[in-house]
Amino acid sequence: MGTARPRWRWLVGGVAVVFIVAMITMTMTYVFPREEEPAHVDAIIVLGGLSSAPVVAEAQRLAAAGLSGRIVISDAFGGNTRPATLCRTEVELDISCFTPHPGTTAGEAVAIGALAADEDWHSLIIVTADYHVSRARVILEQCFTGDLSVVGAAVPLDVGGWFHQYLYQSAGLIKAMFEPACQPMTSG
Repeated sequence: MGTARPRWRWLVGGVAVVFIVAMITMTMTYVFPREEEPAHVDAIIVLGGLSSAPVVAEAQRLAAAGLSGRIVISDAFGGNTRPATLCRTEVELDISCFTPHPGTTAGEAVAIGALAADEDWHSLIIVTADYHVSRARVILEQCFTGDLSVVGAAVPLDVGGWFHQYLYQSAGLIKAMFEPACQPMTSG
């Protein structure tokens, strides 16, 4: 009976270490994702989402900075979201919209890949919520082989929102690795 206690402590310690490593990894992936410094591109693409007001504002800021005169918005959710409203109004920028099918990041990636081929785009800035940058990059790189910068817009979340995104984005990353949106593309 004396040896059971140390094994229990090792098990609890091991689980604690795995939990801490997972939390650090998820924090680096979702809170502090790798972002490229955007340069002039063929188009700025806004990914759809229910937290889209800061994302649309960031795309407009990038366009105003002269990085592209064209913004393309995914109207993945339709209805009364910010992209849907912007897609249905006249503004001074060259704005066009598309509705991905399905209305998921993978559906957006497929549609963006097709748009890029049709429009002969070789460089894109993708703008999405900051917590979505890493997963969006993985999925979009499956469907677009040109120069890709993924930029995150700060979307305020409470602790529950971050917990949800940690789980949701992690599950989405795993799914993207096993079920690619497009067949892995090669250059050349």
